Amino acid sequence: MLTNAAENLAPNFQPLPTTRDERGRQIARQGGIKQVGSRYAVPSQSATASKYMVDIIDERCTCPDWELRRQACKHVSAVYYFIALGSEVAADGNVTETVTVKRKTVARDWSAYNQAQTNEGQYVERLLRELCDGIEEPMRAAGCRGRKPLPLKDQAFAAVTKVYSGRSQRRAQSDLADSVQSGNLSRVAHFNTISNFLGEESTTDLLISLIEESAKPLASLEMGQFAIDSTGFSTVTYDRWFDQKHGKLAARHPWVKLHVAVGTATHVISGVKVTPAADCPQLPDLLKQTMQNFTVRELSADKAYSSKDNLDVMESFGVEPFVPFKVNAQIDPKRPAWSRHLGEFLFNQDRFLLHYHRRSNVESVMWMLKSKFGAAVRSKTTTAQVNEVLAKCLLHNLTCLVQAIFSAGLAPRFWQDATPAAASRPTLTLVP
Repeated sequence: MLTNAAENLAPNFQPLPTTRDERGRQIARQGGIKQVGSRYAVPSQSATASKYMVDIIDERCTCPDWELRRQACKHVSAVYYFIALGSEVAADGNVTETVTVKRKTVARDWSAYNQAQTNEGQYVERLLRELCDGIEEPMRAAGCRGRKPLPLKDQAFAAVTKVYSGRSQRRAQSDLADSVQSGNLSRVAHFNTISNFLGEESTTDLLISLIEESAKPLASLEMGQFAIDSTGFSTVTYDRWFDQKHGKLAARHPWVKLHVAVGTATHVISGVKVTPAADCPQLPDLLKQTMQNFTVRELSADKAYSSKDNLDVMESFGVEPFVPFKVNAQIDPKRPAWSRHLGEFLFNQDRFLLHYHRRSNVESVMWMLKSKFGAAVRSKTTTAQVNEVLAKCLLHNLTCLVQAIFSAGLAPRFWQDATPAAASRPTLTLVP
């Protein structure tokens, strides 16, 4: 009743601010609040050299007051006042308007891009032929009867070409016939040969080795900055049944999960793994696979890869991590690498976000994979689905090579460190 009477007497009546609100207003007027991505860096009143990170969406703060009460603190109030003012207010009352700086962009070399796109099919076929020529042919068991099978290198070429066409195995026969006429394939095999090749477990290791070899020529263009992430490819398998226990229909649509490490300069896939396992444990294997052919100076990843073990692995390899920490991360005296990077993440956000922004390149790679070669796989067996996804990754690397040929004048050569028999094979020098 007293509040209603006060509002009737004074229409502009406002309740008195709390102590934390008043202190938040003081912090906002002192200035120094900066927006860092979706969060805000708010200076501390007691120590001007330190700052706290505020997330206004969840009303979270990294200060001790919020950790104790789990409620909005003075720093959260300061951010609200800062947003309401729409400018930075100095202690003397002077208002400094916020100026939006236009983001720096780099112009695309449209001439090189157009040439790479219009000639991609021809160059991908020639690069794939040269790459498959390095496959060692397995020895045929003595006494085997019947027709001599298609060479393994031709089976690999036919299967990857089929994935590139985006057609079914039967309709891809015409594309393979064109490859025979151009001299890149010895003969058109039966369409079941492609199914059998993709369904073999040994094909997985073979395709991974081809992906690694296709990435090597781009090592000279990378700057040591890599990023990792995962994505899923839908399948043609769809199960639907009636759940007797719960009395309702149930459905399941399996998908294939791909984990990749990519270079942020050329978008090449330097490490690959297909497994339904969680993201975090895959970081060491992807990093080791990348370091076989590339110099890795820094690695960017999202929160899913944030763990003490992963930071220790990157620290042991001399790789600087740019992985954001979760909200419940705390200093651990037994893990010096974890504690040091946590401090840098909290109090040096400007530098962290500058490097972490390179992680967006791995999202670009996911989009490139799915937009060019499809977001689903046609194969029905689990092994064939995995190999089909690996074939997409191989084709992605070949398209990155085509782009580098026209934009950087790259002349890729494969199997330079292979056995003498494989290295003696003729090499195509592709020059635009």
